[in-house]
Amino acid sequence: MASEYWLWAGWIEKVMLYAGMAFVIGGSFMYFFLSEYPLIKKTIINYMLLGAVFGTFSSIASFFIQVGSFANTGLQGIIDPIFLKILLHSPVGTIQITRTLCFSIVAVLLIAKKYRWSSQQTSHPSWAEGAIIALASLVIVTSFSQLGHVTNLSLFAQILISIHIVVMSLWMGALFPLWMLSRTIEGMPLKDSMHLFGRIAAMIVGLLVVCGLTVAIMLLKDIHILLTTPYGHGFILKLALVASILLLAAFNKWYFTPRLEHSRFAKQLSYAILFEMSLGFSILLVTGYITSVIGIE
Repeated sequence: MASEYWLWAGWIEKVMLYAGMAFVIGGSFMYFFLSEYPLIKKTIINYMLLGAVFGTFSSIASFFIQVGSFANTGLQGIIDPIFLKILLHSPVGTIQITRTLCFSIVAVLLIAKKYRWSSQQTSHPSWAEGAIIALASLVIVTSFSQLGHVTNLSLFAQILISIHIVVMSLWMGALFPLWMLSRTIEGMPLKDSMHLFGRIAAMIVGLLVVCGLTVAIMLLKDIHILLTTPYGHGFILKLALVASILLLAAFNKWYFTPRLEHSRFAKQLSYAILFEMSLGFSILLVTGYITSVIGIE
């Protein structure tokens, strides 16, 4: 029974990790994309900072959850000296420490940004800051190919997984800033912004689908796994959610965007984006569940 508690704790921290990455990566992109809207940019900084905090906490929690699960002596097992030492000097420990450092660097950078902003200093997008956040994000994303069952896959598959994680984070993390945009501006500026994002999103979605399906084929290998195992059933649910969010995104692009010069459509778009956000969160929940609680057989 105790081991099940560690599995559920692992699920929660995994969802926090996914959310943290989405907030940081998607938020970074939207910070530069919406550079002409200072009020939205301030909110995006807070949004990214929340993501960095989520990522830092989840990385630390993941390490101690694994220590506790190995010790299997209840809550006090998270400080078991033997397993602490073993994991600290293992690839798992190295990766969790690296993730913690990367998220912490991003958090410090964003706090400094907030301080400069409150001091009424310039807050124009800095390419140096963007490069640091991009490098930290790249290290975090790459770490996913160094843990779990994906380590047994080819280098090509690991690269595809990294690309899939980046574009997933970019898309999911962009939804909240887009919702803010739909609540802040209207008319032709909103229509032009959404039209441009729609063109970028088309490339993002294409990469997301191609990389995701290719990696899925490499992982599952046999249709029997998809149809008869809990992992397969969870994966089918994830596919259904992804198909739903793709349909909704297409509807937003082809129905709402051409009509955004009318204010009532902007309000309807904001509701559609909220629903898209709920679908995105559901995808993160299912992904975290099948990778943390179930696992591929």
